[in-house]
Amino acid sequence: MRVVALLALALLLPCPGSAQQLKPPLFVIHKPTIIAFFPAMTSDQLDKDEDTNEALSDFQFYAGAVKPRLQNAGIDFIDTDAIAFRVQTRKARLRFSAGKITVGYYFIAPGKKPHILYGVMTDEDLIDEARKYFHLAIK
Repeated sequence: MRVVALLALALLLPCPGSAQQLKPPLFVIHKPTIIAFFPAMTSDQLDKDEDTNEALSDFQFYAGAVKPRLQNAGIDFIDTDAIAFRVQTRKARLRFSAGKITVGYYFIAPGKKPHILYGVMTDEDLIDEARKYFHLAIK
């Protein structure tokens, strides 16, 4: 009977490390940052949905184009496939979870409330939004 009870308990306990896999990623923010999020997609999912495939392609293209410009302006740019994550600043720990629209950009800086924009944006649109939110001159 003891063996059965131990076996049942072992089946109910999480595997080592599995709790960490369930936790959304944590991004520690030290300076102006944009977190670009798009859910992880399998090849099969992308093959079945041309619109999503094109959106992901655009998302990746514009993210690659904007990242160096933002970095030159002192803005971190993080690209993640997590649609839920945690953000840690000096004063607060925040949680974010995308709603129905799972593609977008999370703007954050120490001492500022986050600003979230949904959908795929061009590099120029992202630069314009970054100028407004961070109050920085970006070339």
